[in-house]
Amino acid sequence: MQGPIELHAEREAEDAWSTADSVSGTWTPEAESRRGRSSPPETADLTGDLSAGIPGATPDGAAEARRARPIFRHELHGLRAVALGLVAIYHIWLGRVSGGVDVFLFLSAFFLTGTFVRRLESGRPLGVPRYWLHTFKRLLPPAAVTILLTLAGTAAFLPSSLWPTVMQEAVASAAYVQNALLVFLQVDYHARDAGGASPLQHFWSLSVQGQAFVVWPLLFLLVVRRSRRGKSVRRPLIVLMLLIGAASLTWSVISTQTQQQVAYFDTAARMWEFAAGSLLALALPVIDRLTGARRPEEGGLPRLRTVRALAGWTGIAALLACGIVLDVSTMFPGWIAIVPLAAAGAVVIAGHSGRRWGVDAVLSTRPAAFVGDISYALYLVHWPILVIWLHHSGQARAGLLDGLAVLSGAVLLAWLITRAVDAPVRRSRWLEARPWRALTAIAASFALVAAGAGGWWLSLDQGRAPDPDASATTQVPADEVATIAPAEILPHGYQLGDQWPELPESCGGDWEPQSTHHNVRCQQLLPADADPAGTVVVVGSSHSRQFIPALIPYAQEHDLQIVNLAMDGCSFIVGEPRGAYCRGYEDYALSYLDRVSPDIVLTAVTQTSATKDEVMPAGTEAAVQELLDRGIDVLGMRDTPRWEQDQFQCAESVIEDGGTPVEADEICGADLTAKLAAENPAASLADLSPSAADAADAADTADAADVVLVDHSSEICPDSRCSPILGESYVYMDDNHLTRTFVEGVLVAPMTRGLEDHGTAASA
Repeated sequence: MQGPIELHAEREAEDAWSTADSVSGTWTPEAESRRGRSSPPETADLTGDLSAGIPGATPDGAAEARRARPIFRHELHGLRAVALGLVAIYHIWLGRVSGGVDVFLFLSAFFLTGTFVRRLESGRPLGVPRYWLHTFKRLLPPAAVTILLTLAGTAAFLPSSLWPTVMQEAVASAAYVQNALLVFLQVDYHARDAGGASPLQHFWSLSVQGQAFVVWPLLFLLVVRRSRRGKSVRRPLIVLMLLIGAASLTWSVISTQTQQQVAYFDTAARMWEFAAGSLLALALPVIDRLTGARRPEEGGLPRLRTVRALAGWTGIAALLACGIVLDVSTMFPGWIAIVPLAAAGAVVIAGHSGRRWGVDAVLSTRPAAFVGDISYALYLVHWPILVIWLHHSGQARAGLLDGLAVLSGAVLLAWLITRAVDAPVRRSRWLEARPWRALTAIAASFALVAAGAGGWWLSLDQGRAPDPDASATTQVPADEVATIAPAEILPHGYQLGDQWPELPESCGGDWEPQSTHHNVRCQQLLPADADPAGTVVVVGSSHSRQFIPALIPYAQEHDLQIVNLAMDGCSFIVGEPRGAYCRGYEDYALSYLDRVSPDIVLTAVTQTSATKDEVMPAGTEAAVQELLDRGIDVLGMRDTPRWEQDQFQCAESVIEDGGTPVEADEICGADLTAKLAAENPAASLADLSPSAADAADAADTADAADVVLVDHSSEICPDSRCSPILGESYVYMDDNHLTRTFVEGVLVAPMTRGLEDHGTAASA
């Protein structure tokens, strides 16, 4: 049984996104708490005497009962407005981290912990499953509406290269795993522009909160039996929160120093902020008692009024300074997050100051309450509107006027979503009456998002153009930059995920490795039971792998097996120090080559850079010599140009704005001399031959192995100009890898000619 005040508290006080009637408990004497467990709550009219229905309340103990009741804290509702305002303003005009998100994590834990501790101390069931249903029933529908609107805005205003990312993030956001997806994209070599802003990226913080809302209530189950025996639950919970907070903060500091981009989205690196909010909720009753805190509803004034007012303003000043005075963007979520948490804690502890100039008076005004009411929806919508506007306008940062337009539009849309979706769902007695109804609302919200993103993807997938054949001809010659944009330039942006060269079979049969190596995914062209005339193995980085599509027609014609043993990010070199990531790769590759005895090895033998000259990496000559000494022919591929900007996105933006490939070349392209060395730095490799003993052995059976240097720079950069669009193909899929469409359509013929002229087919 629970009275309307307790029920009201349960429904409205469980996180920092509650849009009305946030509730916080204050200190209750232990004896009073125990007496309350034996006194059944009575009903009370929320608009009448709020001391009615409070366990242990009597006419003589009315003052103490008022202290025991849940109360509405207007200044914390206003603190939401400040935190959300900082998030929006810093995003729109400053492009910095404000600490506002950390305040929401802190307040979420503060309210959640207060709710569950009150249940424990009043002897009521925790109701964890019902809490989960109630919380996500309230949070997910407005989020689903925002996500669907963002999908529509993405389709209308954003380039197609961003569509797959937004589709993935839509489903991840609705499932509260957006932060995990962003961590994956940060470490995924094949991810496109993982650090770039997407219109749903801000859902990472909601995912962290959602995961905490699932896990945190379970912690209170640990003290249920203690509560039933009438013992204090605050002390063991304080110890538990200290342990969790210390472990998480330690990990946060270490992870922020070593992998800040990953740590920023990591739930484990943020849980200490949640623990801090819980600790304040557990300790606040004692703090209030020792400092003589009083609420306006109690009548009378608190002690230390001036100190409270100054403490509140100090907290607000510290919160405002975080991000303006201190640029903490690269320091979160490490120890520096203590600043916004301490600032929020100061406002919470200051509470009602009793001074007209106190920060609580300002935070309790109607404008602050209005922003607090729409804070959840405003957080949801401000970022998609901003990102879509910046993409559409081509700006890096909003100006004063357009920034005000973005903020005004976000406030209006947030108000509409709050009135039309958030408030009706939150106040619905019908949805709260049965658990299955709340579960249906949750499932329906997720299903709408999944159907919207999935349906859009399927419609694009069905409309894809077939992969171009190597022999296909285009209306615009492949070595020309068109002055008029072709009707279709391939690949489309949403097809970029399929542009990485993949072979159809996982390695098996005679080509299956005897051991594994991290980040090496062995693939082969022919099935495991094939009996080919020879074998070609690709080793080195993705810049070796990108040429596989050009090699496939030649291999098919001469019945060759192709094995992809490349390791993204690692050149094939021998005898040089390697970093932790690449260490051991050359030994693994050579061991594999010794076992399968391929006829040909393809590897990149030069390395380009967006800002440095093209070079032959140290250890390349030694690696090639190792192959020759094993009787293996070497296809030494000259590297392709690399760029400071994403070539596909650069050219795509020009084309989608109605420009031509010539205009894209002017904006995005460069002369060949600015990208590659005047002479192939690996030219000396052509003079290598097997050592004397190995050459003599080879002469008994076949021609000695040699090096074939393959240079496609004249096809990639015809007429000494490196353009992002040639013929009807985008040349690059990102800032350094060729599209499979371009490789298949342009590089197959010169690769085949070079190999046949050299006679490699015969030797294989």
